[in-house]
Amino acid sequence: MAHIALYREWRPTSFEKVVEQEHITKTLKRAVVTGRISHAYLFSGTRGTGKTSLAKIFARAVNCLDPKDGEPCNKCEICKKALDETLMDIAEIDAASNNSVDNIRRICDEVNYMPSLAKFKVYIIDEVHMLSTSAFNALLKTLEEPPSYAIFILCTTEPNKLPATVLSRCQRFDFHRITVKGIEQRLKLIAKSENENITDDATEMIARISFGAMRDAISLLDQCISSTDKTIEVDDVLNCAGLIDEKSNAKVSKALAENDVKGILSSVNDVIAEGKSPSRFLSGLLGYLRNILVCMNINDPSDFIEADSNAIEQMKTLSKMFDADTVIRYIKELSENEAVLRRASQPKTYLEIMLIGLLVKEDVKPIEEKSETKKQAIKEIKEEKSYETEKKASDISIESSVKQPEKQSQSKAWSKFIQDRISEGSKDVFELKDSSIEIVGNQAKITVQSTFLKDSLEYNKDEVLKEIQGYNSEIKNVKFVCSANNVQVNTIEGDLLKIGKEHNIEVEIE
Repeated sequence: MAHIALYREWRPTSFEKVVEQEHITKTLKRAVVTGRISHAYLFSGTRGTGKTSLAKIFARAVNCLDPKDGEPCNKCEICKKALDETLMDIAEIDAASNNSVDNIRRICDEVNYMPSLAKFKVYIIDEVHMLSTSAFNALLKTLEEPPSYAIFILCTTEPNKLPATVLSRCQRFDFHRITVKGIEQRLKLIAKSENENITDDATEMIARISFGAMRDAISLLDQCISSTDKTIEVDDVLNCAGLIDEKSNAKVSKALAENDVKGILSSVNDVIAEGKSPSRFLSGLLGYLRNILVCMNINDPSDFIEADSNAIEQMKTLSKMFDADTVIRYIKELSENEAVLRRASQPKTYLEIMLIGLLVKEDVKPIEEKSETKKQAIKEIKEEKSYETEKKASDISIESSVKQPEKQSQSKAWSKFIQDRISEGSKDVFELKDSSIEIVGNQAKITVQSTFLKDSLEYNKDEVLKEIQGYNSEIKNVKFVCSANNVQVNTIEGDLLKIGKEHNIEVEIE
């Protein structure tokens, strides 16, 4: 016999076997016992929380020939046919692939016929939010006044997409995410029944990374069982899930605390070599830094951090190496660049620059010292130039000084526009945060601080142009350039090599 996926084999067949969701199972059982059956129900909640399973159990319970305290017996003719999915009176419809008005009209026509064997005709419509507007309109009248023998159970992960006219016609039940403890208990029961050995830390890890979805947890357990013939460990779970372990996040966090650029690059190389995604690595690191911040402020953080005791102790140790303001700054800067990383043409290089950039602090010098440094630099440049070059530079300087008030006004308006867009929540303009703009006719020239920002803007030129048109609707074209202090560095690789050279480390560019 062909192998059946564990999540299908262990689908609950009675209300009692459903993990948690007591607020729903109790109500439905009571409805079966008292006979107060509604004509339409809406089951909403995240994936893997038991919506379709409960719909099937309820469909059998209302039709069971010998129910016991509201539970289906699963032994009578009706229950057996329903379990085998051969009972024509219980229909399960996938609205994702049957979302047209014709599909719904067919149901509305069929509902007029009496049940062939059962007491009720039950229609379970999964992912109901995928129905088209016309399909919803076709369903409304039947949903409001169906025949006495018809029951509709609508299941969805996005109830906000349903029309209010549909919501008002249904009894709504919101499914909660299943707790880590509830998932752990079910996984241990399954592993024991399948004669598989799994450590407590491994079951806890599966439960944590499933985020309350029982189906995801059982599917991951099934994959772990297939991948090893020994006891399932935490590393097996992480490998099957394609996740970065806590050790990698701890290594990067320690490197950040110690200003260890080599350690950062080494950690990134190790993670990428394992086939992990840079964006997923960054997401995990953000969560780890959040946990470190929790450890700084709470004596017993175990209730607020989903990790084993050893990992929490390591976080507590690392929390003593940071100050809260620094961790908050790291989280803020990495979060702002998360969206940019996803669409970067070279995500590994961008991730390395992003992490190293957290350590590069601007050396703020007194104004007098800056002035003297600037004068000396200008003097050295002038000594190397010929008279003709000096004259041209002088002419340009005079012309620039005449237009300076106008440019300052335009630059101030541009900076305010970008800051307002960031305050509104836009993550697509962070590359333009420290930029300047010059508009000639219907073309804008944007000057940014580094070449990797320039490359990122060039890569997403169309989206950036739309943002710029919000500043000036007459702009039809945009050009990106680097500021003068970055002209010598022509590539992203050059930026990374320069940083590596400053820290006296060897950087390899793939």
